[in-house]
Amino acid sequence: MKYLTKGTAMRCFLLVSIQVSMVDLAMEMLRNYTALATVRNGSNETALHVLARRPSEFTSQSTGLWSRITNSFWKFAYEGNSKQTKALQLVQQLWEEILKLDHQVVMSLIKYPSQLLFDATRLGNFEFLAALLSAYPDLFWELDGKNRSIIHVAVLHRHASIFNLVHEIGFFKDFITAMSDDEDNNILHLAAKLAPQNQLNLVSGAALQMQRELVWFEEVKKIVQPLSTEMKNKNGKTPRELFTSEHKELLRKGESWMKNTANSCMLVATIIATVVFSAAFSIPGGIADKTGAPNFVKETAFLIFAISDGVALFSSSTSMLMFLYILTSRYAENDFLKSLPLKLMVGLASLFISMTSMMIAFSTAFYLSCHYGLGFVSDFIFIFAFVPVVLFLFLQYPLLSDMFLSTYCSSLIFQPRKHMIQ
Repeated sequence: MKYLTKGTAMRCFLLVSIQVSMVDLAMEMLRNYTALATVRNGSNETALHVLARRPSEFTSQSTGLWSRITNSFWKFAYEGNSKQTKALQLVQQLWEEILKLDHQVVMSLIKYPSQLLFDATRLGNFEFLAALLSAYPDLFWELDGKNRSIIHVAVLHRHASIFNLVHEIGFFKDFITAMSDDEDNNILHLAAKLAPQNQLNLVSGAALQMQRELVWFEEVKKIVQPLSTEMKNKNGKTPRELFTSEHKELLRKGESWMKNTANSCMLVATIIATVVFSAAFSIPGGIADKTGAPNFVKETAFLIFAISDGVALFSSSTSMLMFLYILTSRYAENDFLKSLPLKLMVGLASLFISMTSMMIAFSTAFYLSCHYGLGFVSDFIFIFAFVPVVLFLFLQYPLLSDMFLSTYCSSLIFQPRKHMIQ
């Protein structure tokens, strides 16, 4: 029977402990046997290669605004204790040992059997990259097989945290952003390409996906030189022309999604407007024969009925106008950036207000007409009347929230944070 040597066993245990997320054990082994930093497994990968492809070890993979805030809070509250922090310490420990080697050996180690820098970039492993770049900033100039830097690859795969590193390199930013790949695509051409499906799926609906793509294109456009916006690649396309051709299908789906949503909501708004308009002339409790005044005109409930019925009519009419605008829009690319989402948000908000007001008007009218002799029944009716309102809010709030964040807060993920690289 063949037995493992001590060195072989330690090598196996180190890589296995990383793969099963036993970070504490891996750190302890590395402290005792520093040579393990450069050992390779059967696929010729080092521990750094394995960690480069495991972004979940360092942070949540969602790139949304709220997730970014949550991650920042978590890191602040549990500094030094969380699993993510320990994984980062392991990377720093490994990298520290590797940097003690000759420069050529270091470059060979991180490029073979795969370029771990670009593996990490494609997967959005920001914390891993930041640890390596902090100790060795020259890695910014490393290029992949298609002549792209990590900033170019971050744009192509839509990882805002890594893209923001461009603000850390001062005037060298102009040199990196001016670089073109082997197909003459500059960084704006890469922003014009359709994002990977996993990134598109971070937002709901084709219209919001189109909006997110436009936000990325406009943000990258801010950091390039004016001449780059008119540069042509090997296919003879400028960045804007490439964006149009790449997003043709997404634009069509976004238009269809917007129209279907507007049609459905407009139908509901029309029904509400019809109901509350009729209710305005069906005064609860009737009117006095001699004066023509409503019998319950001095009741507080009657005042609530009158106000809520008017609000329901005005808000449902506003909602219909917003949805009509959406249905008759020209659906140009830039309309998806703010114009169409804003109209849809106003339409949905108005529809919610009209539904709420309609149910208040119904509840007060029922109370005025039927509360005598019914006792607690009118109270139950008043309570259950708001079930559709709560249900509408529960079903539509995620869409409204996503749309608001995507329209007014998505650019915040591109705001450079100070000292991202220590």
